[in-house]
This record gives sequence, structure tokens and C-alpha cells, in this order.
Amino acid sequence: MSVANSKLLAKNTLSLYVRMLVIMAVSFFSVRLLLQELGQEDYGTYNVIGGVVVLFSFLSSALTQSTQRFLSYHLGRRDHESLRKVFSMSINVHFIISIIIIGLAETIGLWFVNNYMKFEPGMMSVVNVIYQFSILTFAIQIMTVPYQALIISHEKMSFFAYFSVLDAALRLSAVMILFFVANNKLIIYCGALVCVALIIWACYYIYCRNQFKGCRYQYCSDKGLFADLISFSGWNMLGGLGNVGASQGVNVIFNVFIGVLVNAAMGVANQVSAAVNSLSSNLLSAFAPQIVKTYAAGETSEFNNLIFRASRVAFLLNFMLGFPLILCCKTILGVWLTEIPEYAVPFTQFVIASSMIDAISGPLWTAAQACGKIKVYMIVVSAMILSNVIAAIVILSFELSPVWVIAYKVGMNMLIHIFRVFYLKNKIEFPASQYMRKVMMKVIAFMAIALPLPILLKSCIHGFWPQIGLFILSIIECVVIGFFVMLTKSEQQFLLKKLHFI
Repeated sequence: MSVANSKLLAKNTLSLYVRMLVIMAVSFFSVRLLLQELGQEDYGTYNVIGGVVVLFSFLSSALTQSTQRFLSYHLGRRDHESLRKVFSMSINVHFIISIIIIGLAETIGLWFVNNYMKFEPGMMSVVNVIYQFSILTFAIQIMTVPYQALIISHEKMSFFAYFSVLDAALRLSAVMILFFVANNKLIIYCGALVCVALIIWACYYIYCRNQFKGCRYQYCSDKGLFADLISFSGWNMLGGLGNVGASQGVNVIFNVFIGVLVNAAMGVANQVSAAVNSLSSNLLSAFAPQIVKTYAAGETSEFNNLIFRASRVAFLLNFMLGFPLILCCKTILGVWLTEIPEYAVPFTQFVIASSMIDAISGPLWTAAQACGKIKVYMIVVSAMILSNVIAAIVILSFELSPVWVIAYKVGMNMLIHIFRVFYLKNKIEFPASQYMRKVMMKVIAFMAIALPLPILLKSCIHGFWPQIGLFILSIIECVVIGFFVMLTKSEQQFLLKKLHFI
């Protein structure tokens, strides 16, 4: 990697981590306040209604990945005319998709909410109002996606971080409004989120219009480009549908079989997981444009090295916070929440474990996106991920603990990771043996060294402050051992230099 690219990557990663720390703090504080102001029943209702709308979000997620891939690819080839066309066409496609989603949500989605979901007596009128607000919020967010993709593809991560922090601050403001109202808190909160989405869209629009002169929207009627975007996105939709089915779809099934209190527990688990996963996802956001650009430029060696590095560091960042949280989960949730919902602790532990596998596997997914050969990949992976929904129905039909549903997800994620490695090996001659040696063997060695002591101490200590001490000690241990085991010597020197230790 060139010195310029290394500096840009380091700068972008730093910007994204500052963003992550602020968003994590705001998100945790917001959830605590929401649970306090809404109560478990209303919070569970909000979580599951948002889940119903997100069932349609696989369309947006697929197009987000597709837009970023095409923009980064043409930037890597320095084809600015195609870049302008891709951006304009993505605006058209996202507008069409927003109309489709509104149509589906107002027909199939509305019918499902009113006929199959379980809510407290007398809540259906409130449920329908917040459902409409959620649809509107999501439609606005869809139209924001092309501008986010444009900023990330140009690697302007500092501005992406600014807007994300603004989004988090505005969401916190929406929560704070609840302190000044006595009735209809859930409706007012969801209405405020619509306003937040509009403000964020306006900020992205103004920035991109002023910053990227060559990427202003112009009407584009290129049928070939439209077909390429739709074709690539179509296969992406399968993967997006699988991911949503594994998260929000399972959340809906929990509601149908058990009720909103389990949805509240799942909401807490997903919030913690999202915070932990942001450590690795921010890193991947910084790496992704360069992975696509090096592939487009035909720099195979650099392409592979970026994947190896991103996989190792993403796992380390996820593990060094995720493992201590798993170890001291009940204590940490007790500090965070005034009341811990039932199943929140085991849900959180398994969801964090699943996110660790996603962290190490994320760069492989970016590599598949870069090469563009995703048809078979998406069919197989989406089928494997969607099996979580079937497993949830079977497990809950036999009246087993809902914890088994999340445990199944962890096992399936491990199988998906193995499939990704060998799929890339066959499609783009990805060096699987090097990946196993330079990534997976390091992960195994790191875990073998890092796990025993904290687990032994966990069985010996009791009480609040000893648990907090164990949490902090586990983080320090993971950082120190990870530095020597997971990083190469050049990466160690680069990090020490950035920290001014050498």
C-alpha cells in the first residue's frame, strides 16, 4: 500500500472511530431513556413495528451496496463520465424503490400488522400511526442512500462522520422531547424521527451538491446502466432479504409466538451488538473503497493484502470489547438499564458472538462485491441466512427457549464464513491457504491465549466491583495480546508511530 493510501486509510479510520464513540454513547443513553420513558411494553412495540418496516429494507440495503460498488469501481478506473451517470441513475432507482416499498408496506405490511401481530389491548390505533411514521422515515432514508454512497466512495469519511454524529444528536433530541409530554409519547417520538430523517437528507444533499460538482443529478436514460444496476442489485436483494430475515424477521416471529416483552429483550441485544459491531464496521467502511478500487485497477496482491488486514483487525476490534461484554453481560446491562428485560442477557451474549464472525467475514463480502460475481454467492448465502427464520418457527413451535433461536444463528454464521472463503477461491482465485495461515490461524492462536485467564477469574469472583474490574482487565488483556499476535510487525510499527511511541 502506498504511503498516501496508508495515511488516507488511517485518517478515515480515525474519523470513523470518533464517530463510533459519539454514536455509541448517544445510542446507549437514548435506549436507557426510551426504556425509562416508554416502558418495556411500548419499547417492545416500537422495536417490533420498526422491524416490520425493516422487512422491506433489504431493497435499500442492496442498492446501497450496489451504488457504493459501482461508484468506487469507476473511481478506481478514473472514469468520471460513468461515475456521473451511475450517481444520477442511482437517484432514479432509489426513487422507484421508495415508491415500491410504500406500496408494499401499505398493503401486505399493513395487513400483517393488523391481523397477525400481538399488542396490548387498545394499542392498535397507536400501532397504526407509528407504522405510518416508520414508513415515511424509511422512504426518506432510502433517498439519502445515494449521497451517503457518494461520500464513502470518495473516502470523505470525516464528513460522513460529522453527518452521522448530527443524526445521533438529533435522535437523542427526539428522545429528550418525551420528558416534556405526558401522553402519546410513542407517537410523538416516531413523528420526531420523521423530522430527523428530513434534516439529515437535506444536509447530505447540500454537501454533495457543493462538494462533488461532477456528480450533480442529471436525468439519465442509459438503459444498459439501468439494467446493470438492477441486475447487480437484484442478486444483492437476496442477501439483504436473508439478513433482515435473520434479524428483524426473527423479531416478528418472536412477537407472534411470545409477545412484545421478548421484542424488548431483542431490542436491547441488537443495540449492544450494533455498538460492538460498529468497531469493525467502521474499519470496513474505511477499507471497502480501497478494496474495490485495487480490484478495478488490477492490483491483485494489494487487493488480497487489504482483505487479510481488514479481516484480522476487524475481528480484533470486535473481540476486544465483545468478549468482555459476554463475560460480564449481566453486570454491564445492570449498569446501563434500570430494569433488564427477560432473555436480554443470553440474547446479548449470542448476538455479540455472531457479530464477531460477521466482523472477520465482512471483507470477504466486500471482495465478492468488488469482483461483481455474486449470483451463485447470493443464492447460497441468502438461503443459509434465511434458514434462521425457519429455525425460529420450528424451535418456538416445540416451545423451546427462544435463546436456541439466537444460538442457531451463531452456528449458521460460522458455516457462511467458510463458504465465503471457498467461493472466492473458485471465482477469483482467492488464496484461501494464505487466508487460513495469515488470518484464521492468528485468530485461533489469539483466542487460545486470551480466553483462559478471564474465564478462570470469572468463576472465582463475585460482586459488582470485582466484575467491573474483570471487564476492564479483559479489555486490556485483549488489546495487549492482540497487538503481538494479530498484527504483523509492519502494522505494529505503523500503529506505534501513529501513537508517537517510536
